[in-house]
Amino acid sequence: MAKKDLDLETPFRRGEKVMATRDILGIPSGTEGKVQLHNGLGSWDRYWVLFGDQQVGQVDHNDLTRPYQHDEWLQLEKEKAEAALRSDEDQTQESDAASSGGDGGGGIASQIPASILERSKAAKQRLLG
Repeated sequence: MAKKDLDLETPFRRGEKVMATRDILGIPSGTEGKVQLHNGLGSWDRYWVLFGDQQVGQVDHNDLTRPYQHDEWLQLEKEKAEAALRSDEDQTQESDAASSGGDGGGGIASQIPASILERSKAAKQRLLG
């Protein structure tokens, strides 16, 4: 019988060896453990994991990986970080382009009707003198 292909999203089974990908309640990342219990609903998977002699409950699926898939997990995290960085740069460039468009500054002022802005300026001048 062919062995089932396991990817990073496949839930862990009871007794399966796992590795912490982040620090979890005093357990450093990279520590290997064993799944004691799997619970959760739908895509919300939680585990009770035994790390050496310490049992930790309610560990999220994203905080664990299979030891032989750790390199794949690191690569995926690196790609996520690069994508987030590119997205932030794109948003910064878009906001810079919008604010330098010559339409009066952009931002919230571009969403307020001109008549209200002028009334506000006039009131400010009356009050300040």
